[in-house]
This record gives sequence, structure tokens and C-alpha cells, in this order.
Amino acid sequence: MKKLTDVFAPWGKFYTTFSDSLDGGGQDGNPQHNDQKHRKKMAIIAVIVIIASAGWLWHTMMPTPPKINQAPSNGLGEVLAEETLKAIDNHGTVVPVIADSHTTDIQWEAFKKEIKKHNTVTLADPVIVKPYNGMEKEGAFRACIDKVVEENAKADALVLFVGLPMVWDDNNLMTLPSVGPKIIAVDGNNSPSKAKKYFINSIVTVLIMSRRTADPNAMDNPQTPRQWFDREYQVFTKENYESLPD
Repeated sequence: MKKLTDVFAPWGKFYTTFSDSLDGGGQDGNPQHNDQKHRKKMAIIAVIVIIASAGWLWHTMMPTPPKINQAPSNGLGEVLAEETLKAIDNHGTVVPVIADSHTTDIQWEAFKKEIKKHNTVTLADPVIVKPYNGMEKEGAFRACIDKVVEENAKADALVLFVGLPMVWDDNNLMTLPSVGPKIIAVDGNNSPSKAKKYFINSIVTVLIMSRRTADPNAMDNPQTPRQWFDREYQVFTKENYESLPD
């Protein structure tokens, strides 16, 4: 928070400069002129005091915006990159799918930084889509993701930062080519029981979801992005997806 003297200092310098310009070299011997100059100075002082006081009140009364903790999102991006690299054996083309808003920016930047450390992996330009927000027809999001999968059939991995369609159900599942991209996704749209079916039907390779059971190894006071990830999220693969509830 600024000190009162810091708020007034610039205005004091302004007053001195402006006052000297009004004096025009000092008193001119004419009492009427000197009285006008004095009144102008007093008016300037009053304006300066009002403006500086308003500034001081604004600095003292306006709340400081809360600082956003980016560590969980950074951790999510880093782990998403690690799981992607594992899925493609550190070799191949990765196509990221991110939101058209700024909701996935932090995860995306952390992911990109980690992937670019590996010169055997090609990171394609991101495909930008409008994520499902729960208010529009979910079928439109499904059609969008279907198209992305179809257009990137030759990629080694498709990384969905925007979740999976909820209408990929038993009767309407995505049909993946026998040799196609491995789907790695961050999903907050679906229930654990539906997410489980994605593994049963070989839709996804890796699925990251919000943590539903406490991690006994998680720290009470996480410090690093990875520690925050372990507290907030869980990674599911074909090795552990059966722990998801039916």
C-alpha cells in the first residue's frame, strides 16, 4: 500500500512548477495582480488536496484482487504431457485440442513447455473448439470432436483439454480406426461410471479427472505443481480404470 507522502509528492512537484509559472518571476508591485495570483494558487492547492485525498482513499479502501493459484493448472498441464509422452513412447505427432476461451490457457502453456523438451515429438498447432458448457446442445460438441478425430486420424495422439462428449454412450460410441490417434483427455463432463465405459470400449488411453478419493500420499500443504496435481486430480489408464465406480 502506498504511503500518504507518496500520493502527495507528484502533486507537490506539479504545484511548485505551476505556481512558479503563475508568478512569472515574482511579485510585480501591483496589489490587484498579486491578489489574483494568490487566489489562483489557493484554488490549485484545493484541487490538489481533493484529488490526492480521493487517490489516498481509493488506495486504502479498494480491496486487492485475490491472487489466482496457478499451481494446480500448471501441474495438470505437466502431467498431461507426461502421460501423453508415455502413451506414444516419446515419439510421434501430438495434436492438442483447446478451448476457444482462456479456460485452458494455463494447462496448455505448461503442457506445451514440457512437450517441447522432446525433439522426437512433433507438437501440431492446436485445434481450437468451443467446449460444452452445459447449456447448449451437447450433440454439437460431439459432432465437433468427431470431426477433429476424423481429420487427425494419422496423428499419434489427440489431447483433449476440453473434455469428452457425454453422448458417447453404449449405443453411440465413437468408432476409432484400427490404427488411429490415442486419445488423452482431461474430463469434467462425465460421471465416473460413463468414463469407465470409455476404457471398456477402447475409446481413451488416458483420462484425467478430478480426484474423488483422497490420496494417502498427498501433502496437506502442497508446494509444487505436481503436489497440487496429486491432491486435485487422478490419472486413469487401462491398468487402473476398474477402480472407477460402475
